[in-house]
Amino acid sequence: MKIIAVGFQNSAVAYHRLFLPLAFMTENGSVFFTDTLNDDLLKEGYQILLINRYIQGIELDQILAFKKQYDFKLVVDIDDFWHLDYWHILSSKYPTQKIIDHIKAADMVTCTNKELRDEILPINNQVHVLPNALPFGQDQFTDLRQPSTDERVRFVYTGSMTHQKDVELLKNPMKRVAGDGHLTKQIHFCICGYDPDNTTTHSVWHKMINDFLYGFKVPGYVRAALPVTQYMNFYNEADVSIVPLVHSRFNGMKSNLKVLEAACKKIPVVASFVKPYCECPYVHPIESQSDWYKAIKKMTVDAIYRQERGIANHEWCVENHSLAKINETRKQLLNSLI
Repeated sequence: MKIIAVGFQNSAVAYHRLFLPLAFMTENGSVFFTDTLNDDLLKEGYQILLINRYIQGIELDQILAFKKQYDFKLVVDIDDFWHLDYWHILSSKYPTQKIIDHIKAADMVTCTNKELRDEILPINNQVHVLPNALPFGQDQFTDLRQPSTDERVRFVYTGSMTHQKDVELLKNPMKRVAGDGHLTKQIHFCICGYDPDNTTTHSVWHKMINDFLYGFKVPGYVRAALPVTQYMNFYNEADVSIVPLVHSRFNGMKSNLKVLEAACKKIPVVASFVKPYCECPYVHPIESQSDWYKAIKKMTVDAIYRQERGIANHEWCVENHSLAKINETRKQLLNSLI
């Protein structure tokens, strides 16, 4: 099986949906990773072209012309819903129709969960669920956490500027945290993913950081973005992962990747009660704004609860989201096209 996967090398989506899974399948065939597509590459006789959503810089007509000429199968992976919430920072310029057109043209579509599958079925009935999965205990997905140097409980949030409205959910709860002098002496918060070189996003990140740390009245710090092959280092300074998500149709079709990341480090997750996070049995659920303060306090003062939730989450994720297991299904699906 010869596969060519096209995506940007430092794209988190390409990393988790294309490059990482296929890197663990190389023993069963030939896989080539690239950020472009041209005749010279396709002359090598690849049987499958695997992309996420679409290829930037190449129109679908060109891909289909290549497909006719070189006789490969097109597999399109979909990790998020293509209709963004109206308040999403990218909603006005998101290529919704382009994604739909690629779904229609695909020989097979893969997606992260059953909610997305149900949306794809009316467009292309050759759709299969391949949940996000990680190679637990390997590479950067090993538990290399360092203990807190000052015994404070460390809460981490990782994300990009596209989560501005999600992080905004923490503004009032963090105000309450800031007002609890006893609690603030026991905690540290860290927001990770800031891109200091991108001046166009400074205002967005400034607001996110201000909301998350309540104007730095909550003890905490900011970490700049890391390459996708190193980003798990953020969790080496964490005791709890927090995942705020606005209740919306778009967020309800996301994957539970943040749960899996925390599981690598055996730390618990506090997350909004939104699919698919609410389907993970060991996530500490947030159903109202007041729950955030209660959960932060619970995780801070109850070390046994914190540890037990982290270990239980790890065991559940290893059982249900091991990359080796999901890759068995991935291999079968891709092989069925040849």
